[in-house]
Amino acid sequence: MKKLAIIGFGGAGYNAARAVRQRDREAVIDVYSDTDTAPGNPMLTTYYVKGAIPWEAMFPYGSLEQIAAQLNLNCRMNCPVTGLDAATKTLRLADGTQAQYDGILIATGASAVMPPIPGLDLPGVFKMRTVQDAAALKADLDSGAVKSGLVIGASWVGIKVVEDLVERSVPCTLVDGAPWMFSVAAFEQTARRVEADLRAKGVEVSCGQMLDHIEQAPDGRLTAVMQTGDRFTADRVAVCIGVRTNTGFLKDSGIAMGRGVTVDSRMRTNFDGIYAAGDCCEAVDIQSGTHRNIGVWANAGRQGTVAGANLAGGDEEFDANVLVNLAHYLDYDFISMGDPSICRPADEVYEYEGNGLYIRAVREGRRIKCINMIGSADGNGIVKSAFIKGIENPEAELDIKTICLLKGKGFPDGFINFLGGKRLD
Repeated sequence: MKKLAIIGFGGAGYNAARAVRQRDREAVIDVYSDTDTAPGNPMLTTYYVKGAIPWEAMFPYGSLEQIAAQLNLNCRMNCPVTGLDAATKTLRLADGTQAQYDGILIATGASAVMPPIPGLDLPGVFKMRTVQDAAALKADLDSGAVKSGLVIGASWVGIKVVEDLVERSVPCTLVDGAPWMFSVAAFEQTARRVEADLRAKGVEVSCGQMLDHIEQAPDGRLTAVMQTGDRFTADRVAVCIGVRTNTGFLKDSGIAMGRGVTVDSRMRTNFDGIYAAGDCCEAVDIQSGTHRNIGVWANAGRQGTVAGANLAGGDEEFDANVLVNLAHYLDYDFISMGDPSICRPADEVYEYEGNGLYIRAVREGRRIKCINMIGSADGNGIVKSAFIKGIENPEAELDIKTICLLKGKGFPDGFINFLGGKRLD
């Protein structure tokens, strides 16, 4: 029987284990994790802080005991892997022991970035990524001691921390180093609308602000000092400036790396029998054709499924790696599909605003490069499907079913035509 190892047990690791079990009931599956918690969804942590979900809801696949029994896993929790001999598929563990396998999945995810900036280790400065982070912040807010907050980083997590503060009536300010919010996903025209909406809800927004250091006063209040010289003072400071792949243990392993582990469409690394999936890897972006780290929960699950199936002898491919960013907060919806950085002044632009909907889309010829939408939650899935189909075949027109679905969700004819549709009389 096969002996397989899964390093890391988040969404990718769980889905890989399930896919292996669906094809191989006898394989030995050893799971290694540096925590003692069940697979959790990092994006649910802020919902727990807000009180919208209970603790157990952050673990969508069930408890660790349930998962281990259902999938017959040997879970070695609080047991970090410290090294990998890729040629022999041998793991080195923190306790000094080694274990050799027939196949290995690297699914170690990513961690919140805390750069070496003075003051980030002060009491009252926190990050948001893990369930432990969420528990600490919730307890702090529940105490009633927090009277003001500062969020550094207009990231997809940062905006949710802003929501947590606003919904508890804690005044807060959001600062970001980029010229405008969501700069990797939003056109400036979209971002300015997002910023105006936040200000209307009482949130101060200041972009173009790079953090220099954080100071703490005798009374415990914190002041973030920016490189511009501007100063922002609050009781608590949340640092939400992005994530870094958990791949340090692969140093000197020979595994091909970029920002994460480089994989092909079957989630294979450059070593036979070793796969990677989830936030720790770089798969091929179907829009650019280059390898890209796209840390999206749905991607992690699908990549894990593909990797697990192939570990068990299957031949599946992951072909949906495309840049999609979604933010839902304070009854506001923003979604971006594609890469705004590849758009050029000569490209054709479509813009629409009305009935609570804002759209800005850019295309070159018939190839859609990027779409920004605000207030489109009900139709996001339909537009995303059309966008991906357009990448796969830019010359294809939208089918009648898609056109009818888009019209039924209230999208204007001009946008449908821009996507590759045609008028229906």
